[in-house]
Amino acid sequence: MILQQQRKGPGLIVLFGSGEMSPTGRKIHDTILKRLGLTPPVSIGILETPTGFEVNSIHGWPERMEAFFKTSLKNYKPVIARIRALRRVGNYSTNDASIVDGILLQDYLYSGAGSPTYTVKHLVKSRAYANLARAFERGTTLCLGSASAIAVGRYVLPVYEIYKAGEGLHWINGLNLLGNLGFNVAVIPHWNNMEGEDFDTTHCWMGKVRFELLKKLLPTNVTIIGIDEETALVMDPKTKMCDVLGVGSVHIISKGKEKTMTTGKVFNFSALLKSR
Repeated sequence: MILQQQRKGPGLIVLFGSGEMSPTGRKIHDTILKRLGLTPPVSIGILETPTGFEVNSIHGWPERMEAFFKTSLKNYKPVIARIRALRRVGNYSTNDASIVDGILLQDYLYSGAGSPTYTVKHLVKSRAYANLARAFERGTTLCLGSASAIAVGRYVLPVYEIYKAGEGLHWINGLNLLGNLGFNVAVIPHWNNMEGEDFDTTHCWMGKVRFELLKKLLPTNVTIIGIDEETALVMDPKTKMCDVLGVGSVHIISKGKEKTMTTGKVFNFSALLKSR
């Protein structure tokens, strides 16, 4: 297959706050594929690393995402590749060329939910991550949701460790893919989450009060990118422009000041670089 993603420069980066498989998500994917000028058949890869720790991961969101792409984007006649790079060592390794070299063959590469810290641990300095970065530089568009969106920042929020296991507030170093574009950021999806029935689950289940404490643990030159549910931030390195798609907003916090970019807003990369 001759890939369409060889566009002489980096692809787009699409960061989802949530809702990749929702009706809103379908509209966002469709908008991006049209913007890229991709025509059938489109090669779509699903990188499964973030969910590799789950016992039944083969039947988790990657399986549902594959079905979603096949049905909701059927007009693009998607050719789906499940990239089952689940862990650094052992079967389905993130260093197994027979698995992860498929990353280089995708027009559109998606990775989603799971553990942000697990994602970093098993991708950092791996062949899978090297291929992801190489594919992006060659023109592959990266569509990243939840744990995967968090993992590509300079600093990563340990969601499971804090929210589920009760560890103290802290950050870990991320993959920093966005650092290659000049950004020094922490990405926080699920910004306006409302799942808690009688407690605050905004700010990616941290809650506002706890997140205020987390903010104080970051270096002062870090920009926080908060992305609402069913909302995506689209970043185009070629034009150095961003835009917001979906039903919510993107929140940019730099040096104590917050700016809200509502859906449909188009803005320059400089809005994310002001902390530098």
